[in-house]
Amino acid sequence: MEWLTYLLKVTACTVLFFGFYLVVLRKLTFFKINRFYLLTTLLLSFIIPALQFEVKREITAVETEVLADIPEIKSGTQAPVQLIQPIMVEYQPEVRPKINWMVLMYYIYGGTASLLLFACLWRLFGLLKHTGSYTQNNDGLKLITKTAGFTNCSFFNYVFINDEDLSATDLSVLLKHEQVHARQYHSIDKIILMVFKAVLWFNPVIYLYDKALEQQHEYEADEITSTDFGNQAYANLLLKLAITKSDMPLIHNFVKSPIKDRIKMLFNQKSKNMKKLFYVLALPILLGLVYGFTVEYVDVALSNKVENKRTHLDYSNGKWIKGTVVKTRKDLESSFFTLKAIDKIYTISSGFVDIKIKIGDELNVFVVPNVIPPPPIGEPDRFKNIDEITYVPQTIKDLKGNSIYEYKPEKYAFLYEVNKARFATSKIKSIQKGANNKIEKIVLNDGLFTINLNLKPQNIKDNNFKTGDRVLVKFIGEKLISKNTYTTDKMIVLYSEPKKYLIKNETLYNRFYFNDGKQKVAAVKDEPVKVSEPVKPKIISFYKITGDTKNKISYMKNGVMEVLNNKLEAEYIEFDQGNNKIIAKNGVLKSLDGKSIVKATLFTLDLNRKIFSMKDVEGEYHAVNLGDTDHKKENLVNVNDNIEYSAEDSVKMSKDKSIIYLFGNAKMLYNKTTLSGAKIVYNKNNSSVMVNKATMISDDNKVVKADSMYFDLKSTKAKLYGADLNR
Repeated sequence: MEWLTYLLKVTACTVLFFGFYLVVLRKLTFFKINRFYLLTTLLLSFIIPALQFEVKREITAVETEVLADIPEIKSGTQAPVQLIQPIMVEYQPEVRPKINWMVLMYYIYGGTASLLLFACLWRLFGLLKHTGSYTQNNDGLKLITKTAGFTNCSFFNYVFINDEDLSATDLSVLLKHEQVHARQYHSIDKIILMVFKAVLWFNPVIYLYDKALEQQHEYEADEITSTDFGNQAYANLLLKLAITKSDMPLIHNFVKSPIKDRIKMLFNQKSKNMKKLFYVLALPILLGLVYGFTVEYVDVALSNKVENKRTHLDYSNGKWIKGTVVKTRKDLESSFFTLKAIDKIYTISSGFVDIKIKIGDELNVFVVPNVIPPPPIGEPDRFKNIDEITYVPQTIKDLKGNSIYEYKPEKYAFLYEVNKARFATSKIKSIQKGANNKIEKIVLNDGLFTINLNLKPQNIKDNNFKTGDRVLVKFIGEKLISKNTYTTDKMIVLYSEPKKYLIKNETLYNRFYFNDGKQKVAAVKDEPVKVSEPVKPKIISFYKITGDTKNKISYMKNGVMEVLNNKLEAEYIEFDQGNNKIIAKNGVLKSLDGKSIVKATLFTLDLNRKIFSMKDVEGEYHAVNLGDTDHKKENLVNVNDNIEYSAEDSVKMSKDKSIIYLFGNAKMLYNKTTLSGAKIVYNKNNSSVMVNKATMISDDNKVVKADSMYFDLKSTKAKLYGADLNR
């Protein structure tokens, strides 16, 4: 696609430059300058679109709206009327087009350009065949007598003449004319135009360039020749030889250009030198094209407003990789491309971002691995041995350094957990200590937001944390005291990153967390209301919807739904009307007044059981019972009473939902046994699990790894292939 954009920009440049020549310069008698203008602007038309300049533009940071509390999810007394009935169509696998029109255009363009270049070379060889025998005169011209085909013309210092029809005077005039062509190297211009016409064969302006440049050649030669022999005698010779024609594009034929224009130009009054200032008028066109096609503005926050030294490229596990795109694919949930680098092949997931790349593109990509976040302090890292399957791109550039894609994360002072505790990642700006070396205040600043932690009432004494340390803080009771600055005296816990040290307020911590670090879900404030029938959601809008008529499942991209008196907005929504369930990926759940917001990478809503589950930004799973405040769970989305699963990339099911496919950092829990791998296939019919690149962790933390594994849930026996048992 880039080559097509480049050629279109080249075409735009030629149109503007030649338009200026046609309107302003064509009738001027400065033939050498006009020749230089035509050649120079033609070359600039190819150079300007290839340039790229980056201009940094300072902007003032915009204050970000603070997220409010978790929405209060209420059960309605009546089932709301569904506003939009989704159009159900029979689900069919994606049918890819048989013809790749972009590739076809590439071959048509390249094939035509190659044929034209070949034709140019063929004509050149055909011309050189006649240069074997010649007679050289005193002026260095090589005279070749030729009575048929192209005659009375020249190519460099080779002059093809038909002396049978020319007198001695006419011959001397013709040789003088062709001598000008040879000494001014006009044939080089002809070869350059032949190449450009092959490259821009689809552009009609390039043929006008060719005609105009040849015309300037003839005007220049006519002007010099007529000075020696007189305008009248020279004009008579032009008329005499006007009947001779040639279709050889590489030569300068004595009478090929329009005779009327050439004779008219002979008797025209010469342009005054003051009119040379007209050429200066081309500068605004040049500057406008350079500005429009080469300058790219990049917004940079003012240093005194946003001292963001930790840019979006500062990822501890990130790295630059250079490679070639060998595969691309899309599904309902994400887009992927495979990059072949020197060390290995990387599978990169770009989510719903439509990145303009194609197979064969050579890229520099800054990626971070799509991995499971670290567990809380004191909890074993059961998945530390799982291979990283997919990567997430942060910046994509071509080999010239041009930016193709750049991830720009939203900035918030803090986010909310399901238990309503606030959390933020920042750096320690300062630590204030009082008597007995007790910490009175810790000031955090992430480059944009400041959080003041007042710790004096807690009598904390700690020497592990230092100024500049990166930390994770959890707290409540914050107050906004100035723009982007908060203060609180209710810090729950402060972790170092990596999690080696901590400062904990035991009272608040026990209120919000269990001993293993898992969250205690906040109770629903409202009294439970009995509902006589299942709650039906309302579809508000969507970008694209497809469906499975048989199973009554709608698949929405960028959908918005009203669910249980709240609004759900997500990149991908799967609405199972038959089972009254909703699964949403990368979404936001808002109260209808817009004041309460919860973000999650995965939402699951069971409207029959009134269970709301989510995977929060830290990768932890939580559930809230929407109908019975005494019934709370903290688990993954249940397949049945014993099986729990999750996957980073995608989860797919067969039409009868008896087979479940998990892709990318897939995990399955069964009776305290954890299976994980690149791909997991769970078959409910025979209670079997197939795992690729498998890791099995038992309840006593024994680890077994294998290339593949077959696990029978009924007998709890596993067959291992390529197993590593030295653990």
